[in-house]
Amino acid sequence: MAETRITDADLSRRCRQGDPDAWRILIRRCSPLVYRVALRMVSGPAEAEDVCQEVFMKIHHSFDTFDSTRSLSPWVGRITYNTCLRRLKGVAQSGVPTEPSHFEWIRDDQQPGPETMAARSEARDLLLEAMDGLAAQDQALLTLRYREGLSDAELAEATGMPVNTIKTRLFRARKLLKKRLAPRLKDK
Repeated sequence: MAETRITDADLSRRCRQGDPDAWRILIRRCSPLVYRVALRMVSGPAEAEDVCQEVFMKIHHSFDTFDSTRSLSPWVGRITYNTCLRRLKGVAQSGVPTEPSHFEWIRDDQQPGPETMAARSEARDLLLEAMDGLAAQDQALLTLRYREGLSDAELAEATGMPVNTIKTRLFRARKLLKKRLAPRLKDK
């Protein structure tokens, strides 16, 4: 079965019917988004994996609330975003038992050359260092916008914020990043 051809509506219908293949596709399709958002918002890879487990358990238990006429990404993003915020605020966890998870398959199979990898690594480290001082919500918004490609409307749906608030927060976060990165980039 060609996973990329399955629409979100078909996938959600099949998941609601309990199709295990559909659940595997859903997890493969959404895990990178969930993991990247969680990794930006929580303290490290181990906690990000815990968030992933919690998010997919929440998705499984609340799939009936998903509107199949909409895209899955904003809905999954919102669950991830809210789960991370609850963790950051110290709210008690759901208590749903989960098993250890392995995310080795998230890696990209196409490996660039060593120079490209070194340049990407340096750029990523600079960006992550600059982003560390931002509020967790702003980090998540930047990740969802630029890593996941969500539109303003999808960000609003994923976070529950008004579109104008999204635009303002993104503008301010980008301005702060530019200010933090400018001295470092002049040295290069």
